[in-house]
Amino acid sequence: MSQPVRIKWSSILLCLVGAGTLVGACSAIFDHDGAQCATDSDCASFGGHPYCLQSVCVASNLGPDGCFFGTPTTPEQFANQCSTASCSAFDNCARIGVCGSAEEPAAIAPPTIDAGPASTADAPPPPVLPPCVAPGSNTVVVGGSTAIQPFLAIMAPLLATNQPPYVLAYQPSGSCKGVDNMFNPDPAKRKVTDIVGKQALLFDVTGQTTACSFGAGATLDVGASDVFASSCNADYNPTDAIAEYLGPIQPMTFVVPSTSSETTISAEMGHTIFGRGNTDTTSAPYLDPKLYFVRNSGSGTQQMIARAIGVDAAKWWGRDRGSSGKVRDQLEAVAPADSSGAIGILSTDFADAERSRLRILAFKGTDQTCGYYPDSTQFTRDKRNVRDGHYAVWGPVHFFANVSGSIPNAAAAAFVTRFSLPRLDQPLLDAIVKSGLVPACAMNVQRSVEMGPVAPFSPEFQCGCYFEANVPGGTAPTSCKTCAGPADCPSATPACNDGFCELK
Repeated sequence: MSQPVRIKWSSILLCLVGAGTLVGACSAIFDHDGAQCATDSDCASFGGHPYCLQSVCVASNLGPDGCFFGTPTTPEQFANQCSTASCSAFDNCARIGVCGSAEEPAAIAPPTIDAGPASTADAPPPPVLPPCVAPGSNTVVVGGSTAIQPFLAIMAPLLATNQPPYVLAYQPSGSCKGVDNMFNPDPAKRKVTDIVGKQALLFDVTGQTTACSFGAGATLDVGASDVFASSCNADYNPTDAIAEYLGPIQPMTFVVPSTSSETTISAEMGHTIFGRGNTDTTSAPYLDPKLYFVRNSGSGTQQMIARAIGVDAAKWWGRDRGSSGKVRDQLEAVAPADSSGAIGILSTDFADAERSRLRILAFKGTDQTCGYYPDSTQFTRDKRNVRDGHYAVWGPVHFFANVSGSIPNAAAAAFVTRFSLPRLDQPLLDAIVKSGLVPACAMNVQRSVEMGPVAPFSPEFQCGCYFEANVPGGTAPTSCKTCAGPADCPSATPACNDGFCELK
């Protein structure tokens, strides 16, 4: 390590990246005379949270100004804790006239969207598709969230290695439809059937899909949702007969075309766009609701983001595109002349795969000083801001299955029981790490209700270092120590997990 230099803080020139991020490439006048500090607290008067190293106060590069310095314990402290992550300003006062403690304008119900005259042309006969559930096959039937299709593509090869092997059939009906399929007391709801405009898919052993038909219907094994069951219906909660299995953490994002000049959005701006539409010109540049690429109140993506921006999920301005895949495809197809006014919502497993075409916006939550990406920067995939509480919009993927004596049927068990152990099987962990989602073992915060307050979290088996080292383009932080066994690890991080020293 190079020797530290004493910084004459009264003469330092601070450099900013974007808006509010302090970095170390700053010019300074150095003072080489005398010891500056014995402990970190001796450096507090300099500002910027420097630390004491060899009697010298050294810049920590933590920010932004006014951030919470210490161990966070409350939601506000987590959201505003000091960090080296990129921090993007969004001025609610200048952009939408919400200044200080001023209340945001009330949401306005959108007009009914005219779908246009029905086509009089004879519709072609539907193609003859292979069955989603072939007679005698071992098939796991999954229905619900459209946002989890990329995740199911990584699950299918794992199911093919099961003993006995299974294939995966999927009806992308929407999170709340998947929940209702499981919790509705009408047994007929357990049947999954074809849905117009929502093509059922059969995954092969490589994760590739083929369009298929459920024909007269098939019994649902697993209901998949991006949100808690109670978010869809307050009366729906896990019981002795319907169990909930929590999958990886799924962040939800606002996305714009890569040619857009927008980089950040606030909760208040989201409220203005999706709650007031073109009735409020402060929503500029998003003034045309036809360019809002949204879902509906049955969508887990919309349900979660709705809570973040304070707009009823059933009363959003914009057009329901039918699925996460269609949001992605139609947003990418926006004409260049309209790209500045286009905005959509996607989970990160969709958005991360489209970074060359779509930009994830940094999100500034209510009472946050600035906006954060899910990752530490716009260009990384470490999900650090999700994992430590800076980024607000996330929750676990929920899988629901009927159980008898706490045990699901064989097909459901092949899928859901993979998530019931603190330490995931290595192939499943590796698949999640590369998917855009976050395994629970890499999280430092948790929440127990939809978009509820975050609290500290220390998993029974931790994998934060392994996660950061293995995400696309990732590297382990310098604080992570590699190991071949516990004997290689210090007392502060005594567990050797997946080649890295962790607390436990």
